[in-house]
Amino acid sequence: MMRLKTLSVVKAGKSGEILICEDVASKNKTQYTVLAVDDHDIVHGVVSAYAKADYIEHPTYVDMYSDAGRYYIVYPLVPQRPLVSFYRGDVLSLRECEEVCVNLIIACMTSNLPWQLLYLLLKQRQINLSEDRQVSLGYGIDLSEFDEAIKETECVQVCARILLEILAPKANARANSYILLQKKTERNTYYHFTELYKDVKAAMVPKRGGGIFLRLKLWLARNKDTIFRILFRVSIVLAIFVIVTFLTNLIFGDVPWLRLFIRSFERIGLESLTQ
Repeated sequence: MMRLKTLSVVKAGKSGEILICEDVASKNKTQYTVLAVDDHDIVHGVVSAYAKADYIEHPTYVDMYSDAGRYYIVYPLVPQRPLVSFYRGDVLSLRECEEVCVNLIIACMTSNLPWQLLYLLLKQRQINLSEDRQVSLGYGIDLSEFDEAIKETECVQVCARILLEILAPKANARANSYILLQKKTERNTYYHFTELYKDVKAAMVPKRGGGIFLRLKLWLARNKDTIFRILFRVSIVLAIFVIVTFLTNLIFGDVPWLRLFIRSFERIGLESLTQ
């Protein structure tokens, strides 16, 4: 049975504390991040969020229990190497920066956390970066702003803003990934992590130099929204033209501008015959 001993208090607030604890009953003295929650409404919300999260196959928490009026949520202790402190986008290549972005998206998609907790984790930048640019998520979450209404959309949008921060050092290089994310983030058009993943992967620079087809693919990925709007407007104009043509033919028995067009060719044909 687990017996936790508090080693340090990371943060204390109105809703409870974030603790680093050690299991004195284990041979290896395993350490954990523990959320000690005093607010009963937040406790109910977290328990309910886990119960409703049918998209979670294997919850990340190690244990949940109540003791002396407090509720404890035990998570693994993740090595602290904060992204905000260890990320140096100015010395990495664009490809390497984009790999960090992809790794963050994958970490979110495989977090096995309810959206409400993942949102707080991202908002509070509980993101760690290893030396080989792998991303891991920490669990030292302040639950005071817990909101049961949070869904995947809010998580994706805050993640997209973090990706923009990661890619910001490459903004002046006209990076396709940065431009695409910036356009879509400004319009809040991301709703699922799969959409975010596909866009970043499609816009990434290749590991090796690509030919004209690859450059065309990247250009299309960056400008697909603009192309769609142009094609949509052209379609509207063509539809109006067809409707007007049909109504004109219905009312007058023919289409005047088509008659003019055909007769102009007849005159050209006659002139060529007389030469």
